[in-house]
Amino acid sequence: MPFWNVAAAQYGATPNDLDSNISHHLDFVRCAVAEQIDLLIFPELSLTGFNVENQHQRALHFTDERLNPLQNAAVEHQMTIVVGLPLQCEKGVSPGSVGFLPDGSRVACCKPLARDIDLPGQHTPLVGMHNRSVAMGFSTDSDEETGPRSAAEMGASLYATGKFINEISYQKDEMYLQRWAHKYNLPVLLANHAFSSGEYRSAGRSACWDDRGELVVRADHGELLAVGRRDAKGWHGEIIPLR
Repeated sequence: MPFWNVAAAQYGATPNDLDSNISHHLDFVRCAVAEQIDLLIFPELSLTGFNVENQHQRALHFTDERLNPLQNAAVEHQMTIVVGLPLQCEKGVSPGSVGFLPDGSRVACCKPLARDIDLPGQHTPLVGMHNRSVAMGFSTDSDEETGPRSAAEMGASLYATGKFINEISYQKDEMYLQRWAHKYNLPVLLANHAFSSGEYRSAGRSACWDDRGELVVRADHGELLAVGRRDAKGWHGEIIPLR
């Protein structure tokens, strides 16, 4: 297996401030560059803040030019960067993610609100190369098995999910994500929000499990990177505070 450094950005969003959030995403990117990270995953709705009531007003198309700074960073640092946001298309708005790839391309991953919603990348959420590919499973319930099962069937090297998980549900989410890692021999990376949002109380504790379902790393609270490193001896983890 080739060496691979992946990280979950435990990120604190500024509600309803796209420019501020893009700038703060780039702070995390700079921290990840210092750690030689190849894949950086942010939580769901990281670009807008977790406020499900206002998604339609804040939705972006995945080609929106305001996202160019993130695309430029992916190319400059040869890093895959996956962010969360409400995605806009002709037939509706859906929570999802956009992956910015080192070759300058983008891929969208969403949770359709209706059968007729169609976004580029919706049916092909696998990005990367052999032995370093990631299946994006954003804004899906942790007990939903379709995502990790499909990731395994496609031959993904990692299943990544960005979520907002509160203290009450964290234990359940953790149990299911660990179960899928073990069942499908598939490492799992979870990015959760760093801070609470209104009535929503974040648990933090972004994490990574290896292909046996063993915990590689689990964060505590605050803004940081939960890093998983794969080398010849397997997976190893560390926590990097945002600098």
